[in-house]
Amino acid sequence: MRTTIAIDEELVAELMQVEPGISRSAAMRRAVEAHVRQRRLEGFMALAGSDLVDLNWRDAERTELRKLKRHGRAR
Repeated sequence: MRTTIAIDEELVAELMQVEPGISRSAAMRRAVEAHVRQRRLEGFMALAGSDLVDLNWRDAERTELRKLKRHGRAR
């Protein structure tokens, strides 16, 4: 999709320095993808500590394995 946007030339120049050897379009695409990925990660991390996401999965796994062992089931 072709889109026309106004971006500060100094910012574009800086982007081209950190993404050498690729076109402006490819550099912009990478920058947008990185921004979206970062925002998704921030959204996920905002869930940390809630009951929806358990970042301490190793403890949960150990507990589950102990329960299976007690019931005579192998992993």
